[in-house]
Amino acid sequence: MSTRATLSQTVLDQVETLVERNGGRHFETDENVIQDILKKREEVDKRAENRKQRRIKHKETWENTAGSPMSEVTIVMLGWVFTSKSEVSRVILGIPEKEGRTETCDKDTKVMKNGLKVTVVDTPGWWKYFSASLVPNSVRSEIMKALDEDEETGHTSAKEKSHDKVSSGRAFLLMIPADTSFTNEQKKIIEDNMKPFGETIWQNTIVVFNRAQCLGNFDIEQHIESEGEALIWLVEQCGNRYFTFIDEVKHQSELEDQGQKLVDMVVDMVSKDQSLQIPSNKDKEHMTGTGHRTEEGSPEEPVDHDLKKLVEVLHREWEWGSWEMTEFRARFAQRPTTTHLKRGRSIDRPFEFPKSSHTREEIEKILRDELCGRSLEEVLQTALQIYFQRECGAFDILSIMFEKDQFKSEWKQLFEREWARREERMMEYVLTKYFTDSKEDADAGEAHVRSCEDTSLWTVKSTPLKSSPWMDQLPPLIKEIVKGILKRLKELNKPVHS
Repeated sequence: MSTRATLSQTVLDQVETLVERNGGRHFETDENVIQDILKKREEVDKRAENRKQRRIKHKETWENTAGSPMSEVTIVMLGWVFTSKSEVSRVILGIPEKEGRTETCDKDTKVMKNGLKVTVVDTPGWWKYFSASLVPNSVRSEIMKALDEDEETGHTSAKEKSHDKVSSGRAFLLMIPADTSFTNEQKKIIEDNMKPFGETIWQNTIVVFNRAQCLGNFDIEQHIESEGEALIWLVEQCGNRYFTFIDEVKHQSELEDQGQKLVDMVVDMVSKDQSLQIPSNKDKEHMTGTGHRTEEGSPEEPVDHDLKKLVEVLHREWEWGSWEMTEFRARFAQRPTTTHLKRGRSIDRPFEFPKSSHTREEIEKILRDELCGRSLEEVLQTALQIYFQRECGAFDILSIMFEKDQFKSEWKQLFEREWARREERMMEYVLTKYFTDSKEDADAGEAHVRSCEDTSLWTVKSTPLKSSPWMDQLPPLIKEIVKGILKRLKELNKPVHS
């Protein structure tokens, strides 16, 4: 911030130099390039319209096909982290959202107005960029619990109970954000993560494109066709079944309407084509350990055990659910915004951020000194703790890790991309939860904060090292390293006497 004026002048000087070098000529677009783009756009629009018509015809055919009446359905939420699985599951059941990260297989049941019993199973997410083989066994085990049969119903398929008046079924909702890329890399990761459920899972899966508001005036079919072959493959693999979910709405009734439509789509699918084959308990145990189903005699995918150790540390230490103002202040303190505190939120006074007394160079030097000779797991675990205490940035940690001889070059981009996803979602989460563009809500929120008797909410609390609860939970070795680093950082603040 202190060098903003200098940087601005530097940019202007570079612009003037560029204009002078080009003789004052303006930028001209190649007409052939424009025509090529327009032609490709027309092709996308044509394919999108064909897909839309296919879906309409399929729906008409199914409406004329008699299905078994359903008494209950189980909906399993699947997808990578930060895909709003928990939020959508709450909308389906019409129950309040839960704070924090989904770490276990979480089941909730509700009987709808029409008497249909709906059970939604929320599962931990897998990574978007790390391969399926790097998913921790604990996470894999929880995901596989989604296949456990309910003792009361057994989730018998419509075909198996065709002689009865009612039946139950199971469906899977695969969450894919509409505002993010989907390449062959994601195709491979999703395909491998879905393998443990067996081949028939695709016949019982609906792709849910959440965050559909980001598409603007574009139809979801245009998005599917323009994104590329990988996304087209996924939609086709699921029988061209997809649902667009708009997360940001003006009225709660709009969310409820989407939830009901999604349930109707699930019931329509499972009542007429329920052919899911549940893996045996033996297969489940094997797949929990290997991460995928393998045929007899077929080679298993090689696992980079060094990378898996790091990913497990990242999964364990990365506090996905602690997205509150304390971390937000450290990440985005210098970013201007026009949003204001929401009504009734008694949190830190917005955007009064304390300035760090440590320079990046000072922090990096201390981290390098204290982490010299440590293993990659110890470096990552220690640095994450310092990161959570807002003493260093994400890329300070990554830059130090990248310098380690054990850190392979191909890991760099994986870590950077997963980390960037968290940073983006964390900022969005806090802004949505605590802030508003409404002047009325802003005034009410500010008045509420001022009325709080506990003025300590407006300041950053510094906890003594000896009594830090978070530190007491650390392994002894990591705890000593962290204390040493924080002690040196604290000494930097002491005045130097001549």
